[in-house]
Amino acid sequence: LSNKIVVTNKNKGKSSADDNSDASDASEDSTGESENSSSGGASTSSALSITADQLNQANPKAASDSYCSSSSDQCSTNAAAVDPINNAISKYGMTRRGEIVAVVANMLFESGAWSENINSENSEGGQGTRCMMMWNYVSQYAEELHPDEYKQLMGSSSGSADSASTSVRSKVMDLVLNPDDTFGSGFWYLVTVATKYHNDDSKLRDGNVDDFKDYVQNGIETDYSSEREKWWTAANKYLLV
Repeated sequence: LSNKIVVTNKNKGKSSADDNSDASDASEDSTGESENSSSGGASTSSALSITADQLNQANPKAASDSYCSSSSDQCSTNAAAVDPINNAISKYGMTRRGEIVAVVANMLFESGAWSENINSENSEGGQGTRCMMMWNYVSQYAEELHPDEYKQLMGSSSGSADSASTSVRSKVMDLVLNPDDTFGSGFWYLVTVATKYHNDDSKLRDGNVDDFKDYVQNGIETDYSSEREKWWTAANKYLLV
């Protein structure tokens, strides 16, 4: 089983079609961002928070209350996402704009603009949350946040997550699919797994797309693409400005 957060073709294809068209729309007329992309500064604050209006501009499709009307229960509007995202920003002590933009952009890409919470195409099961973590990280996340429930569900597999059956993986994953946990997953990954990218003034600098590419390829350890970058451009243009 790969240690990458995301390895699915489904999300790549989805993002390059309908869902990523929203990122393209949101990032139109943002040619000025290329100048920011080369900047080395890091914007910091002790009380950063995203507004619903900012998230609606970055992810316009999910701005509508009807966005999820014909979708599965995995879908979320921006209105339902903004508080859990801000809760995670506070919980994980996020003080650098570049980190927040990177995490939110990646979650938007991986979840198909909040339309998916689970990768149902992963035959081994257990891949999900808004950043589509693979089972090994989902297991670690669930154990950290819900230790008692995790131990009960894992049973004899609690000592070796890889030995858990598909049904057990699904039940454990359900522990962290609630709004606060699933929208917090990308922030948890940054501060817990990809630790060298957190609170380092030389990484994930404000407005620096090359830093985002580095984080995707070497922190998340997955493929970088123009579709993923479009979400970063939209998030960088509208969030926390």
